[in-house]
Formats: sequence, structure tokens, C-alpha cells
Amino acid sequence: RFNKFLMHKDRFPYSMALTAIHMLVSFLLCLAFYMIKPSSFPGMANTEGKRALVLQWFVPIGMTFALALYTSNQAYLYCNVTFLQFM
Repeated sequence: RFNKFLMHKDRFPYSMALTAIHMLVSFLLCLAFYMIKPSSFPGMANTEGKRALVLQWFVPIGMTFALALYTSNQAYLYCNVTFLQFM
């Protein structure tokens, strides 16, 4: 119910900013973790020299995830929590 409380027109109706902050923090923490302990990402060794190809797959997935986050945050402005949990 906190999301519904937060995403009110009078409090914080900026679902795009919330989504952007979420994605930025997730990216930075993942990057920092990779820089600190690259052995936690064993699949990255297989992408050596093919990182551009990997980005062609991950960027559309990331953009779709960002769109899903934005629309779910935006839904709190118009729907009640019970309805959103049912969906």
C-alpha cells in the first residue's frame, strides 16, 4: 500500500522519474559488483569480443522492463491496490 500512498497526484506523481531512478541504481550497483568481484559473473567471460551483440539482445529487454515498471507505477494513480494485486 506504500506505492499507492506514494504515487498520489498530490505527493509524488512522477512515475517516470521513479522508474529512471530504479533502473539507474540497479545498473550502478550491478556494475559496482562486477568491478569488485567479476568472478560472480561467469557468463561474462563467454561474451569477450561479442559485447555489442549481447547489447543488441539486452537493451530491448531492459527497455521493455523499464516500460513495464513505468506503466505499473503509473497504474497506482488510477487504480486501487486490490484491483492491481488481482491483475
